[in-house]
Amino acid sequence: MKIHINRNFDFLSEWLSELPLRFDVEGGKTLHDGRNVVRCFEEGGVRLVVKRFKPVNFIQQIAYTFFCRTKAEKAYRFARIFQERGFDTPASVAYIEDYRWGLFRIGYFVSLYCENPPAFPALVPVEHYDEQLAQSLAELICRMHLKGILHGDLNFGNFLYRKMEDGRYTFTIIDTNRSRFMEHCPDEESCLYNLRTMTHRRDLFCYMVREYAKLREWNPDETEQKALHYLEKLELKHKRKEQWKKLKRHCSPG
Repeated sequence: MKIHINRNFDFLSEWLSELPLRFDVEGGKTLHDGRNVVRCFEEGGVRLVVKRFKPVNFIQQIAYTFFCRTKAEKAYRFARIFQERGFDTPASVAYIEDYRWGLFRIGYFVSLYCENPPAFPALVPVEHYDEQLAQSLAELICRMHLKGILHGDLNFGNFLYRKMEDGRYTFTIIDTNRSRFMEHCPDEESCLYNLRTMTHRRDLFCYMVREYAKLREWNPDETEQKALHYLEKLELKHKRKEQWKKLKRHCSPG
């Protein structure tokens, strides 16, 4: 097992060394239970969030063992890059890589807990979304692009927000391990392609794309049309994937 710990959290080293064994049995609160599992723990007077990534298949074991960084390591290191470029993200505490028979099997990323709520509930499942919040989020995404950052998943659940006394919104960014970084602002096509992961809600998507276009001094109508094209292609891909899954279930024996 490989453990890398932020020196500011060396006092948690014993607890972290036992985390793979503790994860399923210790009384942490489950925040998300899906492909990846996210749980909240309190240890040494510190509230922690632990993300256990999905176990990898054999081909991925080979790749992560010999050729590329694991998602856990990327999450740890990418958080620092976000901070260096002026964006808030929970402090990285550690990452853990569990190996079996010399091959990588599963990874864990540990960060500090952020109590701020995600933007998703205030924007997507409500009849009237918070326009100021949506506008502020569009501004944040624009700033990320201008700073050479393409977040790997702009789902609004990955943006924790806080409303300040003066009415402004501030954001803490999570789930950064699939991000891409450049020395300069990406080209227009890359930026619009990145926006496709924001939301499937059309009125909200179009509103934010148009706000984004104004900030970039682009034509809002043309920008909206291009961004919708990428969103529709993504939705078609998801639809075909679901159809393939149904076909496999239908054709499987028993």
